[in-house]
Amino acid sequence: MALSEEPNDGPTPFQRYAAYPFSSDEEYQNGLASIIAGGALDNDPPDDIREEILRRTRVFYFNRVAGTAITMDAAREYELAQAGAGAPTPPSGVLAPPVSSGSGDDPEPVVLSFAQLQALIEAGKADQIPNNKFIPEELNEAPPSTSAAPARKKPWETDSEYAVATQGA
Repeated sequence: MALSEEPNDGPTPFQRYAAYPFSSDEEYQNGLASIIAGGALDNDPPDDIREEILRRTRVFYFNRVAGTAITMDAAREYELAQAGAGAPTPPSGVLAPPVSSGSGDDPEPVVLSFAQLQALIEAGKADQIPNNKFIPEELNEAPPSTSAAPARKKPWETDSEYAVATQGA
């Protein structure tokens, strides 16, 4: 059964994330190899920084494959709870909200799936899409700025030829 076809009373998206076989997923491993080759882990970062980078890759990949919206903070809390107390209960903020709450104190940007974006656009609620800026359909009424730079010289013009030509005129 595919990840997106599981019934609602089955494992939570976060439990599926915790059980996902990242080590045997060839596509994930290829992507991770290209990220490492790009220098993401150069200079041998401390273990906590290294684990945070790897966690980001896992959360991003899982959200894309499973069509979920697990946040980085929730993933960190859940992994620490699993490693420490072994509590299988996911934290309260496991999934990102479907739309932005509008409060400026939210440090983690909201990640919407393609289906969520499509639903908002079809419902005419484009103003609820995070980081969606309104661009007015009008021309700029401000006068254009004047150039302060001198005109660029032609390839055959040199400083000495240009000076002689302007002095002789």
